[in-house]
Amino acid sequence: MFNRIKSWDNRILSKISKKHTPAMNRIMIAATALGNYGRIWFAFCLPFFFSKQWRNIGWTLLIALAISWFLSEIAIKHIVGRVRPCHGLDEKEMLRKPQTMYSFPSGHTATSFAITAVTSVMCLPLLLPVLIVSCLIAFSRMYLLAHYPTDVLAGAVLGLACGFVSIPLVSSVSFFNAA
Repeated sequence: MFNRIKSWDNRILSKISKKHTPAMNRIMIAATALGNYGRIWFAFCLPFFFSKQWRNIGWTLLIALAISWFLSEIAIKHIVGRVRPCHGLDEKEMLRKPQTMYSFPSGHTATSFAITAVTSVMCLPLLLPVLIVSCLIAFSRMYLLAHYPTDVLAGAVLGLACGFVSIPLVSSVSFFNAA
């Protein structure tokens, strides 16, 4: 079973690698940078805190971001310990410096889709741009050989779950509702 998954992952990465162009390389490097340290998602959360009416959405987004980051980067990656696909390449084949953390699941994708989940419920008019950015970040992780497709898929599922769980969690804690 694991050999079939690995074979599927490698076939998809091989097909993606054949689509590399200098322009796409720059776009994908920039897309990945958007997701670094959750920068774009923290920036997305901030405006919600300036209005008491929208503050609950800000807290929900922030909690979803924190839960998805913790589970993907701190907990699951260290349990699974999957090596990144770029670690088998020489430096000439890589478009950017390889990361040292493990591969499964994709933290960039998990945090992106946690924000997407909350947005889909609490801020529907912003869903399309958030979804587009999330998908771009997720795809960039495979394009740059930072993750296998199953890492990205697992990150998306984890992120959606964290986002949907954060909604009732935040609404049930009085601190967030009083702020």
